[in-house]
Amino acid sequence: MSMHKLEFRRQLLHIFYGFALLFLYHHNIIDNKILLGMIIGGIITSLMVKKEKLSLVRRLLSLFERDHHLEKFPGRGVLFFTIGSYLTLVLFERNIAYAGILILSVGDAVSNIVGRHYGKINTKLNPNKNIEGNLAGILISIPFAYYFLPNIYAVIAACSVGMFLEIPAIRIFGFEIDDNLLIPIGAAFTLTLFT
Repeated sequence: MSMHKLEFRRQLLHIFYGFALLFLYHHNIIDNKILLGMIIGGIITSLMVKKEKLSLVRRLLSLFERDHHLEKFPGRGVLFFTIGSYLTLVLFERNIAYAGILILSVGDAVSNIVGRHYGKINTKLNPNKNIEGNLAGILISIPFAYYFLPNIYAVIAACSVGMFLEIPAIRIFGFEIDDNLLIPIGAAFTLTLFT
């Protein structure tokens, strides 16, 4: 399987999942309790896939998951996306939370795609990330966040912080903290400070 095709599928899923989650939440089809249930169900599913109990789910995940994540932590991206979205929705006012989740959904995906195909200047914090991808993530996030919070200074700051949190590989006790957890919370916190 081509790595480019895999990454493109991953980022399309990233965007689709974010918009679907917000649509369902906004229309009260899911709520915080259901999100929490999805997180618990995701953890159980991940453990079962790792123990090779759910071969069909494993095959499905292989369409969107990098090999090393599939072996070590199946479903990691979607699970951390859901945890990050849940915490953002619990901790922040609704429009701020929506903006933070969209910065994650759209900005992070575009940052990855642009960085892989057009990136030339690596960042100092993480040689696997680059400035071109980061800037593209910021620029594409601005109109989506601005839809929910028409304070352009706050939105630019939040998008910048959100995309900055995508760069470093932050580890706690040897475990890398996924940027799907950091970006929406960091962006929403920044929006709270500026609005």
